[in-house]
Amino acid sequence: MKLVSIYFLSFLVFSSFISSVELEELSYGDHEKQKVDFYPGSSDKVLVWIHGGGWIFSGKRETRWIRRLERYFKVNEELNIFSIGYRYGRNTAPQAAEDTLCAYQLISNEIKQRGLSTEDVTLMGLSAGGHLALFAGFKNSGDFEFSCKSSIAPKAIINFFGIVDIEDNFNFLKKNRPFLNYINIWIPPNKTIQEISEKYSPIEIIHKKVPKVITVHGTDDTLVPYKHALRLDEVLKPKHVLITVDGGEHWRFSDEEHLEIKKQIDEFMMKEVWTD
Repeated sequence: MKLVSIYFLSFLVFSSFISSVELEELSYGDHEKQKVDFYPGSSDKVLVWIHGGGWIFSGKRETRWIRRLERYFKVNEELNIFSIGYRYGRNTAPQAAEDTLCAYQLISNEIKQRGLSTEDVTLMGLSAGGHLALFAGFKNSGDFEFSCKSSIAPKAIINFFGIVDIEDNFNFLKKNRPFLNYINIWIPPNKTIQEISEKYSPIEIIHKKVPKVITVHGTDDTLVPYKHALRLDEVLKPKHVLITVDGGEHWRFSDEEHLEIKKQIDEFMMKEVWTD
């Protein structure tokens, strides 16, 4: 009964949220999850938001993801926010990564059609969403050839504890949290961890034209190891800003830490993205 009550309360909160905002849903594929929510803003600035969930559960309209987005950027205010939905679940790899590329292609077309700025697009994601933001941002700013390639390169990426090396994260979970190895659930039997990691790990596709990246990561994260942030910092400097939350776990930051993170992200955006 308590679990049902929690889900019912979550549904009520979400329903109240949806009824109070301006929202448009866009499709980039035939699957029900291949959708993008568009929250119009008052400026021409664009933020692309990608939810997490280990590529195996959750969804773009789940209450917790909306709350996490709104802790840093409010919908229907200044920013035009595109929230990407993608196929997730058991044995679905690499659909989430491929879907994100196609969703970003749709978003790029929408940006042009709506007269929004093509010069200061920012990608933002948490956990698996951080991985997808890095992956799509690196792919679309480079000279790669792939289906669903966008004509707009993002200017910056806000990465909250995203997976940088899929195989390394798999081995970390296998050793430290074997019962929570979401990567093992995500990869189908006909694919190998090495195959998926080599093709879809952001660390494997870094190039000279990558956008500026700001990463937030806690040192005590037990789902995505902090060393992923350190590896990005080592490889991307001077294009990388690392915000380290000492003792921070996976999103479990104090209100004071969130306020300080927001302050640093706002400063990063004003300096690196919203320069006009």
